[in-house]
Amino acid sequence: MNKYLIILLTIATVNCFAQNEPIKKAVTVNSTSFEYYESLVQSKSVVLIFHDWFGISDLSFEMLQRVNEAGLDAIALDMYKGKSAKTNAEARQLMNSVDMANVWDYINQVVGDASKKYENVFIWGFSLGTQFASQAAINNNSEVTALILFYGNTPQAEEQLNKMTFPSLMVMGSKDNPQGAIRFYNALNKDVTYATLFIYPNARHAFAQKLFNGGANYDEQAKKTTFYLAFRFIEENTK
Repeated sequence: MNKYLIILLTIATVNCFAQNEPIKKAVTVNSTSFEYYESLVQSKSVVLIFHDWFGISDLSFEMLQRVNEAGLDAIALDMYKGKSAKTNAEARQLMNSVDMANVWDYINQVVGDASKKYENVFIWGFSLGTQFASQAAINNNSEVTALILFYGNTPQAEEQLNKMTFPSLMVMGSKDNPQGAIRFYNALNKDVTYATLFIYPNARHAFAQKLFNGGANYDEQAKKTTFYLAFRFIEENTK
C-alpha cells in the first residue's frame, strides 16, 4: 500500500554560505535573448533552479548559495528575461507575459548543455517553476538525475508520468491543497517506486518565499526542514 508521510523535524540554522558571486549569462534562441545565473564550485553535479512567479528574487540567489554550500554547481534559469516582481500583482503580470514561443528552446538548451558537462543533473522548481521544471525533466528524461518540486503543479497525464523514470521529491504544505501531489505520488509509485512526497504540517503555499502575500505565508521552520530533506535527497541520488 502506498503511503505518504507527515514529519516534523528541527534543523539548526546554517550560517555559512559559499561566497561565490553568481555570474549572469545570456542565451540567444530564435533571435531572442534569455538570461541565467551560474555559480560554480567545480562539481560533477549541477542543480538547475526554476524560479517561482516572482522571477529571480532573493530566494533564487539564496538557492545558488545553498547549492554551492552543498558542494554542487548551480544554475538559476530566468523565464522572465531579467524582470522580477515584488508583489503578487506584479508577479501575476510577469507570469502571463512569459515568451512561450521561445522559452522551451531556451530551457532545453540550458538543460542539454548541462547534461553534456555534468554527470548529475538535478532539476528543482518552485511554485510556477514546478511546471517548467517537471516538463524540462520529462523532455530530457534520459539526462536528468532527479527532480525536486516545491509546492506547485505536478504532471497528471499518464503519457507524461510514464516518462518520469528518474526519482522525484514533491514537497507541499498541508494547507496548500496537496491532493494533486498525492495523486502524482500514487500514480508514480503504482508499479515502481520513483516518487517521494513530503507534506509539512500547517504550511501554506510558497512557504519559502518571503515575497508571497507580503510574507504572510512565509514559514522559516518549514523552509529549514524541507530544504534539509531536499539536499538529503540530492545526496542520496548523486552517482
